[in-house]
Amino acid sequence: MRQTVLLHLINEDLILGETDQLPNPVDQFMIIHKPRQQDGTKLAYLEDDAPTILIPWHQIAHVQLLSGRGVDDVIGFVRE
Repeated sequence: MRQTVLLHLINEDLILGETDQLPNPVDQFMIIHKPRQQDGTKLAYLEDDAPTILIPWHQIAHVQLLSGRGVDDVIGFVRE
């Protein structure tokens, strides 16, 4: 099951994405699937057909693990 993560990069904007597993201490990079900005829009510096990116650890300040809340949990009740 994929875990949603928020990457805090050094001198860059945040990246929201998903990872298959938490990285091991010996890994040199982190694999991120469906990379996007924190608000869900696409990253300007990536091609549209790039579903997975590798980010080296020396560019990552820290990784924030997010809970598995769905869209319904975030939006809640909407009156029509």
